[in-house]
Amino acid sequence: MKFGIALKLGLLLAGVSILASGMTGFYAYQASRNMLVQSAKDELLTTTLVLARRVTLSRDEISRNLQVLTSSPMALNALRSTASGQEDPLAALFESIMQANPTYFQIRLISASDNGLERVRIDRADDRLIRVRGDDLQEKGHFSYVSGALKLPPGSTYLSRIVINHERGAHAGLDQPSVILAMPVAGADGKAVGAVVINVDLNNVFATLAADLPKDFQLFLANGKGDYLIHPDASQTFGFDRGRRVLVQDEFAATRDLVSGRSQQALVEVNDGRYSEAPVVAAFVSRTAQVPGDEDKFVLGLAQPLSHVLAQANKLGAVVLQLVLALCLLGIFIATLVARAVTQPINSMSVAVQNFALDHSLAAVPAVERQDEIGVLARSFKQMQDEIHQQLEALQQSREELEHMARHDVLTGLPNRRAFQERLEHALSRAQRSGEHFALFFIDVDNFKSINDRFGHQGGDAVLKIVALRLVATTRKADAIARLGGDEFVVLLDNTANREDVILIAEKLLESVRSPILHRGTELQVGFSIGISLYPDDGRTASELMARADRAMYEAKDAGRNGFRFSNGKTQPTSPTPL
Repeated sequence: MKFGIALKLGLLLAGVSILASGMTGFYAYQASRNMLVQSAKDELLTTTLVLARRVTLSRDEISRNLQVLTSSPMALNALRSTASGQEDPLAALFESIMQANPTYFQIRLISASDNGLERVRIDRADDRLIRVRGDDLQEKGHFSYVSGALKLPPGSTYLSRIVINHERGAHAGLDQPSVILAMPVAGADGKAVGAVVINVDLNNVFATLAADLPKDFQLFLANGKGDYLIHPDASQTFGFDRGRRVLVQDEFAATRDLVSGRSQQALVEVNDGRYSEAPVVAAFVSRTAQVPGDEDKFVLGLAQPLSHVLAQANKLGAVVLQLVLALCLLGIFIATLVARAVTQPINSMSVAVQNFALDHSLAAVPAVERQDEIGVLARSFKQMQDEIHQQLEALQQSREELEHMARHDVLTGLPNRRAFQERLEHALSRAQRSGEHFALFFIDVDNFKSINDRFGHQGGDAVLKIVALRLVATTRKADAIARLGGDEFVVLLDNTANREDVILIAEKLLESVRSPILHRGTELQVGFSIGISLYPDDGRTASELMARADRAMYEAKDAGRNGFRFSNGKTQPTSPTPL
């Protein structure tokens, strides 16, 4: 039997069509898979960095609470006085802070004398707070978090190792993962006479921080030596407490450089060991502790099952495979008649897919208007391209949302301390070039604590939201407003012409807050204590201006509240209105 040229050419073109279609489908699937895996790694790394930042912010919040407690005269009185009842005001303050911070196991005032005797101690026991008194108070001078804190200058925070708490009589904190932060209490001569110690529930802290993470994300935390402190399998944590070592570098080999200090971050795809049946992609970052103590470094990581990442790629692969098979069958029967019509659009589509795989740019897919098999393939390729592009856009939007969360206060929507610090630095640079002046307001909400105590966090949050709205409404669009935390706000008045303009704006701010705030049928009355620093009169750096404004705010509060004071000492109080 003789075979004609048409049949031979048709068979040849059919074979070429089959090969080209199969290679194109495989390349498209591989490209989409690789892009999805890389995008998942990038998203995990971004989320891990944001989570690490939130851990640092949580530690800073605890340090601020320690600063409040150690700077209180009540702490010094409780350490120096032997009279009965001198510790009661401080104990009440400890209880209020414990109520506001459910992640705290303990707050203690420990004396530098008497072998580190506890003077005031509030413990969490199940769902209540208890005050430990009398003979139940213990000597803690032999613990490093006491001796280490007493060696620090006033205002410095000491960080203990993260361990399982085995201290006798620890109540809810007993045998629980804990980290201890401490700060010295200094006398008038600057010498430490005691320390305030806060014992923090590690599991509760990270459960709170990770609450907004997707459910399939797995959280890991290791100390500077690689010992697991947090792991999806609780049996892998705190192995050193049971006489064995369970290390992150043994499970994820790529983290060895993080533990040794040769690298700060690692992106991995693991499909061996415990992940041989369920591979994962993971991102790890290494962060050095910013305060003195027993822990010098932490390794934080997030992992996600690879199957979840590739779910969409597998769907696309199935579609591509079906299309390739259909094209192969059709190509065998009609290749002789449509050889040129088949080769040209397939080659064009291959180029479009390759270009999309290289730079992710959307390009016109040829032959989508055709009603034959080539048109079906072209439309399928276009659908695959559009779906992958949509996924990339969704991932980019997720990264932008995470970045927005890292720079804005969740409650009020105002910029946070980090974003405001950048705005202040820009204002300083511009003012240094142009010679412009600007003013910095440091604002504390008066009566906020009493509202928070009386109406709980819901009432306090409602007040903070209204205060934020009034600040935005009273200031100019060019001015910067931020919430630093708690009831503290800052306002940057850009390009203020003279001191009278600053006074006028300060008075407007005080006037804006005089109107009562309605919460559940009750009118709540708050005020502002405002500290003002001016550039360049009160400083030429961000830290100087913030410190001067902060100090002026406390002077305004001491002068009667509901008023303002310039950093040079001049104040303009108004009559405070009680709650």
